[in-house]
Amino acid sequence: MATTPTKRKRLRRLRTAPARLIGRTAWLRRRYARRILKTIDKFQEKGRPLPENLVRLERQLRRVPKPKRQQVVEQMMEMGSEDDVSTNRALRRAAGRQERQKGQHKGGLRPGTLPGQPRQRPRN
Repeated sequence: MATTPTKRKRLRRLRTAPARLIGRTAWLRRRYARRILKTIDKFQEKGRPLPENLVRLERQLRRVPKPKRQQVVEQMMEMGSEDDVSTNRALRRAAGRQERQKGQHKGGLRPGTLPGQPRQRPRN
């Protein structure tokens, strides 16, 4: 069965409706942010591996002081619920750059170049 572009668009909007609702409603956003942070803490406390989507979020939240983590998660959800496509695209691209691995065998994260490429040094 072939789906038309309008039907696909309608299905996509239905799938993203709960996320948009949570992102736009303040009390739901606060509650969901608290729940996510509590889940991350419990997984770490029990020594269980986090799901992949929470691993990325936890890695970003490591750099944020504990008292501000909920606020940062709320801001991320609020920005994700906006319909401004250019802003969302820019955020996705920036997040992708930050997730790139170092080109060395030790691992670690570094924004910028692809793995295996030398870093550009400033000219003196």
